[in-house]
Amino acid sequence: MNFMHRTVALASLLLFSFHPGALAQDRLFTGPVDRLSPLERNALRQGQVVVTGAEGNYTARVLLNANASQVWQVLTDYPNLPKFIPNMVESRVLQQEGDRKVVEQVDRRQVLLVSIVSRLRLQIRENPQQQIEFQLIAGDLERMEGSWQIEPVSPIPLRPPSQILITHMVRAQPKEGVPRDVFQEIFRDSLVGTLQSIGREVQRRSRL
Repeated sequence: MNFMHRTVALASLLLFSFHPGALAQDRLFTGPVDRLSPLERNALRQGQVVVTGAEGNYTARVLLNANASQVWQVLTDYPNLPKFIPNMVESRVLQQEGDRKVVEQVDRRQVLLVSIVSRLRLQIRENPQQQIEFQLIAGDLERMEGSWQIEPVSPIPLRPPSQILITHMVRAQPKEGVPRDVFQEIFRDSLVGTLQSIGREVQRRSRL
């Protein structure tokens, strides 16, 4: 075998020996949870809700032992949301056309000795079992928009997914006259309760 043939053979051997491993390595630790900070990863894997952000711009996450279909069923069950979402007393679909809906929701909560009622009308666009985008079109806030995202997660790299990461991104601002610091604290705290309740409902339905 001459020098040229030996070089080609060696290159082929190296490609065969190392390329599959390199591809596998590229796919290790690149999942939606792996991309987060160590603190966030650990909290999610312990079943906690993780909320980041400030000043009305927040991202809330929770990791569930479920599949995309189970999570999607809960997130889009608009008429029954008040049965498991804290402080939500009404939710109804006003319009529906393809992947677009208009949903009206009413929230009632007690702040000190005052009962505060908020009515929001949201335009919603759905990408089945992947994403829900929403935007305020009328209501008691100055601004509200965001999304729900559903991502399969494999607890062990290169294994089939058995968990779902729910990511809820939201931007909300109160109307003029509402103390922003109070609003932002209440709103941020409500995200934790909402995702915890969604997680419990997903688990409850998965046992039926």
